[in-house]
Amino acid sequence: MNEILKISLPSEMVDAIESRVKAGDYSSLSDMLQEAVDLLLQRESDDELRLASVRSRVAGSLGDGSADISMDEMDDWLEKLAEENHH
Repeated sequence: MNEILKISLPSEMVDAIESRVKAGDYSSLSDMLQEAVDLLLQRESDDELRLASVRSRVAGSLGDGSADISMDEMDDWLEKLAEENHH
């Protein structure tokens, strides 16, 4: 079921969206925004998978006794790194 949203965007974004629709890249504003949200969700999912992989490798290396930092410290560092990469 589709829902109607009222959103506000900067003029530059509206111009970019409208130009792509007018060029025929998308059949409507709604189609373009749906693809944009799909891409965002996919990127977030990919980021979570990469982060889980890194955490798994870090956890394995922490278990061998050679790490100088705790798992919590590494987890905090990875979270900060992920946040920085989203901005």
